[in-house]
Amino acid sequence: MAGQSNRREAMGIGLLAAATPQIALDGDEAGSAEAVLMSFLRSFAACDLAAMETAFAPEATSFDGIYAGTNQSAPTRESLKRASGMPAAMRRIALALPKERTGPPYHRPDLIHDLLVQLHGDMALCTFHFDNPERLGRRTIVLVRRGGDWKILHIHASNQQF
Repeated sequence: MAGQSNRREAMGIGLLAAATPQIALDGDEAGSAEAVLMSFLRSFAACDLAAMETAFAPEATSFDGIYAGTNQSAPTRESLKRASGMPAAMRRIALALPKERTGPPYHRPDLIHDLLVQLHGDMALCTFHFDNPERLGRRTIVLVRRGGDWKILHIHASNQQF
């Protein structure tokens, strides 16, 4: 389909060489949005908080559903409502993992399945999931193009334990 990029295989850290590509050389707009998404996920894997923060548009919002650990306390109703900026759990992860694990990468949020990038003018709707025996993590990330640069406008994260 025109305007869509569907990736059915897991993607690794080495998939994209450029640090923060803005526009794909071949004019593939879905590819350019995907490259920015993957760059963000690699910065999250490296727990590079500064790079993660610069990926967000100033007016970005999120639904923070990253409460997948069995050792974590149950989320409060308030913590699951829409919030401004990067999800609080992402920030906590980026601050905690370098103290707990060797890396980078400290974890692998870039190993995604079934990536679909749908273009709608200057917006790109990116959906994908993480799949492991204990849970299915689903993500929706909305990118918006501002002055030629893709920025994250919204993230919705949800996890289903099994």
